[in-house]
Amino acid sequence: MTPPAQAAAAPGFRWLALAALVFARTGIGPQFIAVAALMPMVRTDLALSYTQIGLLLGLFMVTGLFLAVPSAMIAGRLGDRRTLFLGLAAMAGGAVAASSADGFALLLAGRILGGMGAVFTTVTAAKILADWFHGREIATAMGYLGLSWSLGIAIGLSVLPALALMAGWRGAFLATAAMPVAAALLALALPRLGRPAGPEAGASGRLWSITAREFWAVLAGGLAWPLMSSGGYVVFSGYAPKLLADGGMGTAEAAAVISVLSWLFLVTIPLGGHMADRWGQGDLQFWLGCLISAAAIALVPVTGPVLLWVVLAAAMGVTVGPIMALPGQILSPASRSTGLGVFYAVYYGGTVALPALAGWLIDATGGAKWVVWLAAACLVAAPLPLALCRHLQRRWGLGR
Repeated sequence: MTPPAQAAAAPGFRWLALAALVFARTGIGPQFIAVAALMPMVRTDLALSYTQIGLLLGLFMVTGLFLAVPSAMIAGRLGDRRTLFLGLAAMAGGAVAASSADGFALLLAGRILGGMGAVFTTVTAAKILADWFHGREIATAMGYLGLSWSLGIAIGLSVLPALALMAGWRGAFLATAAMPVAAALLALALPRLGRPAGPEAGASGRLWSITAREFWAVLAGGLAWPLMSSGGYVVFSGYAPKLLADGGMGTAEAAAVISVLSWLFLVTIPLGGHMADRWGQGDLQFWLGCLISAAAIALVPVTGPVLLWVVLAAAMGVTVGPIMALPGQILSPASRSTGLGVFYAVYYGGTVALPALAGWLIDATGGAKWVVWLAAACLVAAPLPLALCRHLQRRWGLGR
């Protein structure tokens, strides 16, 4: 599963590699959330409609739906480190382009370029960690990688509006290039960060290097992640503030209450990775985390105290490490690049589709409570594709 010679040669280097990759992926968060954090200034200065703002937000993530698998194939041909550097360079370029935009078209181009870089960075980082970590370490490593997304968004929401007051929205957008540039320099300074290109990085250097059985198992398991993350967390945190505001709570107070969930994730996500590796019950942990958070979220429209249910919903965080570790437990070293591309393509597809479904539902019903219950339903459903994946894994003798 993991190249033992590589891991044994410098065991401490794995944790340095983890820190570097967490730093690299943290830089995606501020760039993704920049449009939302700076929306009043950007919209006024460039005379944008809300529809255009929505496109600027959504197309950053849509790129993953089309590029997750190709980026994995490119990593298999170019090598992990070069592909990671390419992704970080694209993110920095996207930030520069967006900061110099004089209208919607160039700003959109910058967002798409940055989103492409984010996909290359995310998929390659996961693949590198799957090579370096194994056994009762992989969920811990993937948990920290998953944490970086929430951390980056929190940094963006906290820093970018204040920075825009000092340097304008263009200066704030340009600042989102800082972490990708620093991470690219760090990648250059760590020559052993990724495995080289060639046969070792993929089956005989082939672009598509995954068996049919591995493909179906990873596809099944991959469905669990967006149901939990996009359907559960994103939909709930996106629409619950409206539910609370409609119920009479102040807008700022409602947003603050729901934001507690994101801050608690900074604790529960890495804790979940450690728990999965320590006790070896990652699947059970995923089931319990999803069901507990589903029950808590379902109670938010029904009864108080809302803060209690939000705190209990943070149990969702313990599912991140186990589900992100799943591909490394199924795929052979030769198939990891392509397999992780498939896994992330499913994730990005859910990230696009489920929030859109929630938006349609609120338009159709006029009530945010149905969207909150959709989030709970997604969490209840999330363990089912995981169970199917494990069934296929046992039946076909895949991975561990």
